[in-house]
Amino acid sequence: MTYAFMRWLMRTMTRTYLVGLFNVIGAENVPRNGPVIICPNHSANLDPPMVPAFLPRGDSWSMAKSEYFKGGFITWVFRQYHAFPVVRHTADRTALRRAFDILASGHALIIYPEGTRVESGVLAQPEPGAGFIAQRAACPMVPVGLTGTRECLPKGARWPRRTRVSLTFGKPFVVLKKRADAAEAIMLAIAELLPEHQRGAFSDLAALRTKLRGVTAPVDANR
Repeated sequence: MTYAFMRWLMRTMTRTYLVGLFNVIGAENVPRNGPVIICPNHSANLDPPMVPAFLPRGDSWSMAKSEYFKGGFITWVFRQYHAFPVVRHTADRTALRRAFDILASGHALIIYPEGTRVESGVLAQPEPGAGFIAQRAACPMVPVGLTGTRECLPKGARWPRRTRVSLTFGKPFVVLKKRADAAEAIMLAIAELLPEHQRGAFSDLAALRTKLRGVTAPVDANR
């Protein structure tokens, strides 16, 4: 019940404070049942509470860096919001086991492929984790493009600013097995949802599409 209330609270605050400025696009692309991996870009502290709140299903769990799980109120908030710790830059077997258990149970798993908040606001090279999990789980993935969250809640800000924010769910796809380019393919799918100035290391869409052809395959969101 706490999780449902926190999602409702985040939706209510966002729609009230950003009335006329906030937009959710492509919610119909998210499979309503069964395992799915949700992969957003990450450039602001606003992203982790916003994505689960507006994900059109209430059974999501989020990977979050282990630094948030040192005890106290912040840890309580993260756990109540269905987040679990992962030790970044390592093969965290406990976190991987939890991720695969979530997907095996038919739930949604939110992973930020870049592994951390990118302060520049543009896409950076991904960690291998999301690609590895996607290949092993062989379930649909949905890329998410977030725009405006960094401007809405800049680093160090105590209160959000009223600015345009959008959350775009892309078309679902699966990552084919035994391809080393899985993480890059996920980032390409995110880049295609973002304006050019946010694409960063993934700006050359045409070249990346050629390089990564055959790494992913589309799936029906309603299958």
